Amino acid sequence: MANLERRSSMTLDEVSYYWRRLREANDRPGLHKVCDSIRTLDIAFEGCASYLSHHLSSDAWSKLRDDYFDILISSFPGYFLIYSEGSNTPLDAGAPWTESGIIEFYPERANRKSDVYRGEIRRTHPAIALSLRWCLAEGRNNTRPEDFETFAAHNKACDNPEEEKAARDLIDRLFETLEDEALKSKKIAHRKWWHLFWEANACADKRQKNELRRQMCDLQTVWGAPPR
Repeated sequence: MANLERRSSMTLDEVSYYWRRLREANDRPGLHKVCDSIRTLDIAFEGCASYLSHHLSSDAWSKLRDDYFDILISSFPGYFLIYSEGSNTPLDAGAPWTESGIIEFYPERANRKSDVYRGEIRRTHPAIALSLRWCLAEGRNNTRPEDFETFAAHNKACDNPEEEKAARDLIDRLFETLEDEALKSKKIAHRKWWHLFWEANACADKRQKNELRRQMCDLQTVWGAPPR
């Protein structure tokens, strides 16, 4: 059997389950779990495994990705850069803020200095975007969780028990959709993994074999190892 190294410790179903625990305040965010979740979602929709994404509700999973990015920025110290839409040059301190573009965030305690996570400004929570705007206006690109107290307060605020129940019901409904889609897609992904496994075993071309194994690794990262 191929012994493929997992590039992430979070499969897609684990990503959705962890998100639910975070939204229900059952867990404190863990840096590596949050980063792994973002990487898994990116691979699922942008990498070789993306051919399975048509089985998934892109809006629902994009909501998870947005939430994870907000959690990452607001929960851990790091360094950020802002790019206007279509620009490859980050904004300088004091430059006019852009309402559309890309945020790059480098967590301070990430495993690798090259670890960078990106999100669209328009999809970032307005309270987080506002805090980043103030940081940039003050001439600094480093952030701490204390910079996002407004966002944290917004997440905890509930005007009455009915609103709190409605919020929990929404989380439950979304999670049920994600859980069902992840389980169904996992079965499809595992069948594809075995197809690639036998194809790689029969392939004589080294470059093609490596490409097949890379696709296997992407599938295994997102949906876990298939049952032996």
